Amino acid sequence: MTNASHSIAPVKVGMLGAGFILKSHATAVKFTPNTVLHVVGDASLGRAQAAAAEYGFAHAVGSIDEMAASDCDVVHILLPPALHLPAALTLIGAGKSVFIEKPMSLSGDECQQIVDAAAAKGVTVGVNHNFLFGRNYQPLRDAVLAGEIGRVDHISVNWLYYLGLITFGPFDNWILSAPANVLFELGAHLVAFVHDLVGAPIIHHARASDAVTLPSGISVPRRWAVDGEANGAAAVLNLSLKAGQEDRYIRVRGRGGSLQYDFGRDFGWRDTTVTDNPMLDAHAVPATLAKSVGSAASSDRVARIKGSLKKHPQAQPFDESIFRSINAFYAGGVAQVDRRHSGEFAVAVIRTCEAITAQAGVGLPSRSNAKPLSLPTPAARPTVLVIGGTGFIGKRLVRKLVDAGKSVRVMTRSATSAGFEMAGMPVEIFTGSHGDRDAITRALDGIDTVYHLAKAEGKKWDDYVRGDVEPTRVLGQAAKAAGVKRFIYTGTIDSYASDNPNSVITNTTPVDPAITKRNLYARSKATCEALLRDMGLPLVIMRPGIVIGRGSPPAHLGIGKFTSETRVIFWGDGTNMLPLVHVDDVADALVLAGDAPASVVEGKQFLLTSPPLLNGMDYVAALEAANGSSVDTMPGSPTRFWMADMVKEVAKNAIRHPNRRWPTRHDQASRAHVARYDASETEAALGWKPIHNRAEMIARGIKDAVID
Repeated sequence: MTNASHSIAPVKVGMLGAGFILKSHATAVKFTPNTVLHVVGDASLGRAQAAAAEYGFAHAVGSIDEMAASDCDVVHILLPPALHLPAALTLIGAGKSVFIEKPMSLSGDECQQIVDAAAAKGVTVGVNHNFLFGRNYQPLRDAVLAGEIGRVDHISVNWLYYLGLITFGPFDNWILSAPANVLFELGAHLVAFVHDLVGAPIIHHARASDAVTLPSGISVPRRWAVDGEANGAAAVLNLSLKAGQEDRYIRVRGRGGSLQYDFGRDFGWRDTTVTDNPMLDAHAVPATLAKSVGSAASSDRVARIKGSLKKHPQAQPFDESIFRSINAFYAGGVAQVDRRHSGEFAVAVIRTCEAITAQAGVGLPSRSNAKPLSLPTPAARPTVLVIGGTGFIGKRLVRKLVDAGKSVRVMTRSATSAGFEMAGMPVEIFTGSHGDRDAITRALDGIDTVYHLAKAEGKKWDDYVRGDVEPTRVLGQAAKAAGVKRFIYTGTIDSYASDNPNSVITNTTPVDPAITKRNLYARSKATCEALLRDMGLPLVIMRPGIVIGRGSPPAHLGIGKFTSETRVIFWGDGTNMLPLVHVDDVADALVLAGDAPASVVEGKQFLLTSPPLLNGMDYVAALEAANGSSVDTMPGSPTRFWMADMVKEVAKNAIRHPNRRWPTRHDQASRAHVARYDASETEAALGWKPIHNRAEMIARGIKDAVID
């Protein structure tokens, strides 16, 4: 952990921006000698305070000026790229050294401004090109730079990796706010490798293609192809954001050998001719590679497992690359930085990115996140409040409520993201969290009906308590105080004990009596149901099955454990009929529950599944037909899944890991849903008409979900 025992006072580290990358940086600093997490800042002070509590910062602030006025020595700038320049200049002006997430800024001239300002002030600027510090990249890099594979003739770098944001949003994310942004955000990794191994390239040709138009109206290219030359070596860059097998590789060819490096998984190898006898070489080369790669894989697995148990960044290749980068930055006492961290190196990288976007003719990167021209407005005073209205089911529900003539208010943390999702609909967007008592009290003004579709994610029970249970308690109490006439909560069939093939699950089936021993999501949903019941609300509980349709991942977790779209391990043997339901049918049922007489729905729960139409094998066969590919299927044993989990958890419990728990075979067996689900009572009570036709379920539920 943090080493403050040195005679030199530890470096006080500040971090500006409490987004997703903060965790990787904060964890890395915790394991970096002679550093201490001192201040975290965010435009949302509440988010900064939550981050301070979670990661152990001594202080939290709500502005760049407060960070500049603090007594930290170095500030990590983790803001959207368009904010890097003003933040860096403010902090440098206050005498702080800065460590900036790539891209350094959005033009070479801006990057140079930062370098010049730091030099004038006598402070250090570093830029985090983290993949250049991968553990297994280092020996390959050393081999290239030492000339061990001879003069480099060709380098190619691929980033062929699906970007889910393009399909699922949020569409106000900076990376989607202009065609050039993708190249500056992701392409900078590729460009940095070329600069590091062979030098600055001259760009001969660049093409951006296969664009998709997002709900924001912005057209984003999903493929980039770049040809260039660096110090006599051909340099080829390929970037694809489309769905498919991950391929994040560097391939370098020299006069006396070549190397390949998978920077996504952090492993690589050198390839050199062993003998001039082609017959012997055909065996000797792969045999040598197999031995070296196999040995490296074994040691890597041990390191990853140890890292996971200790919550060390080396547990995951990406986090380890950030850790090694940050560790290297502080190893020189900040004053002496590695060339890969230097401002001059980052300036050169961004100038190459500028050259690529200019050749591709896509324009300049954007200076802000995308925003709708205007937010939607309701046609009448809202009487329906939807929590979770921008989610997979929530978007369908809001549309159907509007179509039914309801005036709707959608509560969301991001008004701009919701603005794109709700474009053209007469709804009111209310910014806030349902766990904020003041905000939810205001959001409930004039509301008769509440739909609560929000959920949480986490690795330990406290995450769900903070993110789901307690916010639901606040919402329920506020709704009761406001006198709402109906409160509709979406639970999950995951809360049922569904491991008995002889049982039938209906509307009267209670949640699993052993719910405290189930997975955290199932337990959280059941806990929320129970606390809402105890409040005496006019409550209706809806429990959707495995929800599919356009917008859901075709490699659906409800079917099995997909390692890719062409390989799945079923939760069972894949032959039992699955409790599938189409997303539009779920939304229809929710609307019907809001309109039904109190005597029909209040105080009751409703199962939402179509009649049994497909088993796991059927689902995969339909997916194969829709994708035009073959899927490797394997039966999954609940006992084997449980034992694998138990091995990990025994070790975690032995070291008192904060995310430790005790898995159960019963929980794994319930994932297969071998019980029979019968929602005919829901159909009769609500007049609900879900899909009953097998071909229609395949067409709308599976084929429509396949991602281009």
